[in-house]
Amino acid sequence: MQTTTVSGYEPLKERPLSGHQKLLALVPDGAHVLDVGCSTGYLARPLTERGCTVVGIELDEAAAAVARDVCVDVLVGNVEELELPFPNGSFDVVLCGDLIEHLRDPRRFLDRVRPLLRANGRLVLTTPNVANWSIRLGLLVGRWRYTERGILDRTHAHLFTRKTLLEALAGAGYRVIAFDFTVPVPVVGTSAVESVAHTIGRTRPSLFAYQFVVAATPA
Repeated sequence: MQTTTVSGYEPLKERPLSGHQKLLALVPDGAHVLDVGCSTGYLARPLTERGCTVVGIELDEAAAAVARDVCVDVLVGNVEELELPFPNGSFDVVLCGDLIEHLRDPRRFLDRVRPLLRANGRLVLTTPNVANWSIRLGLLVGRWRYTERGILDRTHAHLFTRKTLLEALAGAGYRVIAFDFTVPVPVVGTSAVESVAHTIGRTRPSLFAYQFVVAATPA
């Protein structure tokens, strides 16, 4: 699969248990998708190969220019301020890959996009788990340091636990139909190793999950 990257944006992760692949698996073939924070279109590309029609929203103009190669249209701007020129019921899926943690008011955004979904449509999202064991351990020894990437990415404005994410979705009028997670293993993260890590993670997702993967429908 050929992809184009822009500085500062990660390419599509191909590992079967990665957040990208789990996110894509929750989108039906042939769906009409609103990809919010579409970046360079790295998620839109495999979706279009499965017959989906994708409209993107992206803050960065350079990334949006690349995404236009695969999206039928890309709006440029801050999704919390941008006018959304779509009739109610326009989309089968609103896709938010690693987006809501960057927003000033995630719940308001979730409430705002809900009417854009068709009656049987779904919101599909990923977001980091701030209650991950590594963050808890850091706090135990007095360490809370923002980084360029990861759970404590310095651009993250809101962080979620399993409980607070479910509360935000319910408060914005959604019913969760799928709740999954990722347990990536740095450096030696082969598919076999991640499969073992994922099995361990199932014993207590709120502790071991690095990232939550969720699908929800309008309640």
